[in-house]
Amino acid sequence: MTLRKVEEDWAGDDLDDLIAYFGADPDEFQAHQVVAARCARCDGRVFVLETAESSTCVRRTCVGCDLTVFMLDAAEYWPAAEEEVEARYFVECSCEEDRFEVAVGFTFYEDAPDSDIRWVSIAVRCVADGSLGYCAGWKVRYGPSRHLVEAV
Repeated sequence: MTLRKVEEDWAGDDLDDLIAYFGADPDEFQAHQVVAARCARCDGRVFVLETAESSTCVRRTCVGCDLTVFMLDAAEYWPAAEEEVEARYFVECSCEEDRFEVAVGFTFYEDAPDSDIRWVSIAVRCVADGSLGYCAGWKVRYGPSRHLVEAV
C-alpha cells in the first residue's frame, strides 16, 4: 500500500489505497464505513462509470463481464430515457482512461448499527495511472436508509 500525494493530487497502487483515501482526503464528511464495489456476476473490481448530470446517482458497468448496475438508489433518480443522452456523463481520468476501482464511503448521523446515512461519497482509483478522486457525493434525504450499504 502506497497512498501518496503527488503535487495537489492523490495516487495509490491498489484497492487498499482507495479505501485509505477516504481517511486521508475526506469529501464533504468523514466516512464511517467504506465499501468497495464488486460485480455480483463475476466478482470483478474494475468498472466504467456513468454519472447523472447532478452527480447524485451513479451507474457502473463491469469491465470483466459487461454487467451494468445502478449503485445505491440511483435507479430511482436516473434521468428518463428521453433525457438520458444529454444528462449522463462517463467518468474519465485526466489520463483519458475510463476504468476504475470504486468504493463508497458512508457517513451516518450517529455511530450506531441502525443509524441512517447522512452522506454518500463515491471515490475511484484509475487502474491506468493510480489517480484517486471523488466522482460523486450527496446527502441522503430519507430514512430508513441503512439498506444502501448493501447496494454498492
